[in-house]
Amino acid sequence: MRTLQEEFNLTSGDFALSPGEYEGPLVVKRPCVIDGGRATLWAKTGPVLVVEAPDVTIKDLRVEVTGAPRSGEAWAAVKSSGPRTKLSQVEVAGAVLGIPGESENWRLPTVLTLGDFAPDCENAFAFELEAPAAGEIVCRLRDVTVTPQRLSPGKNRITVQAGPMRDNTILFGEILVRTAVTRRIYLTGKCVQGAPVRRADRLLPVSFSGSGQVTPPPEVTPPAAPDAQVTYITKGQRIPAGELCKGVLKVVYEHQYAGPAIDLDVYVFLLQENGKVRSDRDLIFFSNPETADKGLRVVPGKPMVLAELARLDPQISRAAVCYSIYGDKPRENFSQVTGPLVRVFHDGGELFRFPLCGLTTEKTVVALELYRYKGQWKINFVGSGYRSGLKELCEGYGVQVE
Repeated sequence: MRTLQEEFNLTSGDFALSPGEYEGPLVVKRPCVIDGGRATLWAKTGPVLVVEAPDVTIKDLRVEVTGAPRSGEAWAAVKSSGPRTKLSQVEVAGAVLGIPGESENWRLPTVLTLGDFAPDCENAFAFELEAPAAGEIVCRLRDVTVTPQRLSPGKNRITVQAGPMRDNTILFGEILVRTAVTRRIYLTGKCVQGAPVRRADRLLPVSFSGSGQVTPPPEVTPPAAPDAQVTYITKGQRIPAGELCKGVLKVVYEHQYAGPAIDLDVYVFLLQENGKVRSDRDLIFFSNPETADKGLRVVPGKPMVLAELARLDPQISRAAVCYSIYGDKPRENFSQVTGPLVRVFHDGGELFRFPLCGLTTEKTVVALELYRYKGQWKINFVGSGYRSGLKELCEGYGVQVE
């Protein structure tokens, strides 16, 4: 297989990448446009992207030094000696050398750890950033604001204000620092009952030991992938899942809108070959959130299932993932829900989207089943609704309902 440098050298004119990850370095010795297509170019040590020609434009690309922070060119994500190099929508993890107007001395933490904080109230955190030049701060996390929005050269006291969140909410997202390029600081923390209310009266410790991408907690829903990279599923489709046994399979429910009285939870029935549970402990939901073998669990506070199929007890031949609307009123059903959708991820990457079409007066839906067939796991996208609610489904699977 040819390296990226070899692929580039075999072409003339502009050069475009498909979405994905590419190992560098890449040396550009001709005037051209490098269209990254939102791909990542990486190397353990810099410089990762070297521009030696004039009139080179780099756009829509992440350039990353994955090794530990160091000094000089070894920490350079981008190095340019060619005149009139232009950067557009370029994100870096590492230094930028040789770009007019761009400071070479940016040093930002990779992760800012907020720790545990109190639910159902506002929390505030503060930390200091040393900026070698002016820049802009952008935060797109829901219910989180960051001030000031402009960095001045020198020390800057940054305040992160988090709005009220539910107990067991995982906070994970990014602060973007923008100059000629974009740099990313990850925020992580957790809302926990009994934790203190955080005030911005003390500075958080800032560590510079890490670099590159950060793996989010499994409870976090990854960002949506481009439509072209995701397979849309129709009701009744069956997908082989043999390769999905390695790592974590994540099943996430979401919708565009639901009426104010709609409260929806996820339930997973672990079934034997006869289609019945072994005991009531085989119903995994908010009061019984995980299996004894840790092979399957639901996330408190959100309709998400995390499965490691290789760990599930061999007696389990099928896991039915269901969503049910709580409440006894006739109008509390899926007619009040717009755009119900199931998204399936594997190790952080989005694979499938399954629109739950045609639901109206149903209160419960069996969205999909993970099942064994001749020793191999498969996914059956079911999408069948039940008007009578969860009680009938429980009884059908052998769970005793009082």
